[in-house]
Amino acid sequence: MIMVVWEAQIPQDRWATFEQAYASGQSQRPAAIRAGFLLQDTADPTRWRLAGMWESREAFDAFRQSGATPPALLMFRAAGVEPTMNLFDVKAHFGV
Repeated sequence: MIMVVWEAQIPQDRWATFEQAYASGQSQRPAAIRAGFLLQDTADPTRWRLAGMWESREAFDAFRQSGATPPALLMFRAAGVEPTMNLFDVKAHFGV
């Protein structure tokens, strides 16, 4: 399992647009994403993250190779910002 984390600073006047893009974008979420999180930094509220747990690295790579634009990227772009993306191997988890 891997976690993909998208991150960007979003000006306060675009927060509602970003949250609306997140809500409406759920229908476009790839089936291989097992859990997702919309996160706002408590120390810096302009810093937002979208984190998604993918069932496997292979599923993530297949999605990327399909040429489809990641829904998370489109959500950030709806708010007028370009995010960074990081990949993490999930070594252990509980709950979700």
